[in-house]
Amino acid sequence: MTEMRRSRSGRRLFVGGVVSMVASVAIVAALLARKVSLVRAEGRARAADVAAGPHVRVARVTAPQGVQTLTLLGEARPYAAVTLYAKVSGYLRQILVDKGDAVGAGQVLAVIESPELDQQYEAALADARNKRVNADRFRALAKQNASSAQEAERYETDATVAEANLKAIETLKSYEVIRAPFTGRVTARYADPGALMQNATNAQTGALPVLTVSETGRLRVYAYVDQQDAPLVDVGTPAEITMPDRPEVRLVSRVTRVSGLLDPRTRTLLAEVDLENRGGGIFPGSYVTVKLAARGRGYPELPAGALIVRGDTTLVAVVDSADRVGFRRVVVARDDGQSAQIAGGVAPGERVALNLGESVAEGARVQPVEQR
Repeated sequence: MTEMRRSRSGRRLFVGGVVSMVASVAIVAALLARKVSLVRAEGRARAADVAAGPHVRVARVTAPQGVQTLTLLGEARPYAAVTLYAKVSGYLRQILVDKGDAVGAGQVLAVIESPELDQQYEAALADARNKRVNADRFRALAKQNASSAQEAERYETDATVAEANLKAIETLKSYEVIRAPFTGRVTARYADPGALMQNATNAQTGALPVLTVSETGRLRVYAYVDQQDAPLVDVGTPAEITMPDRPEVRLVSRVTRVSGLLDPRTRTLLAEVDLENRGGGIFPGSYVTVKLAARGRGYPELPAGALIVRGDTTLVAVVDSADRVGFRRVVVARDDGQSAQIAGGVAPGERVALNLGESVAEGARVQPVEQR
């Protein structure tokens, strides 16, 4: 009995092992079959994807805009700035202001001492007084017939000439006081008390300047417009002034004047924007960003990345409704590096490929990915 039980137990173990082995083989076969199926499906999908062409970013050509933004680099300058020189020779006796001081129109800034001019003034004053006394005396004598009318007239002429000479010297003497020509701020100082000041009437190159006064409460912003954009900018064109390093500064104004002449060296047009700067938000001499809302050209627009330059020819890759690529020659009216205006070759609403690789040929199929 014991041997029979052992025999049955052995057969059961053998049968169980066979069943387990068969089940394992079946599972492995099923897994292999599934993997083969997945590989084949991936291959078919990959083949279909390859047949559909590469993925390409596309954008729509936009309709012409009535207004276009011109972004220019500008320079803020004082509305007015003048360097003051001495108009009479002498020594700088006093300088009453320094760099950064606010001054009002007519304020005394410096005083020059000119001994030679002072002596000329005293002599002219004495001469004029003496000749006036003589003229008055001979006029009185002429009325009493004690002197001739001709002699009285001669003394009157001498007195008039002496008084005119005195007035001229008084005018020169008034130049010993240097005054502010307008309300502003002292932005430079060149001399100290005791400095020898030369008359700068004839030649400023050899004379030492005294001060520079600038009107900083108002600014002139100078911006230079490229030749191709010059016809689009007029007096009154809206302007926005910002500073790259100070984003909180944003001032709105309009183009105040345009030069009307292209600079022969740079082929650019000077446009000036007057700007109120009472709060001192912008320092004169700063570089600023000027955005002009100029007139539109009436040309369709597309991203600059759609342009393909091959030699002297500019192309764009147009993706048609069948997702096939066609290359077209275009005429670029303006390209600022971000967008381009096209004078001919494409129409608004058409799709153009962006940054297309050289491997894509004419008529090739692509999978367009719309740029948002």
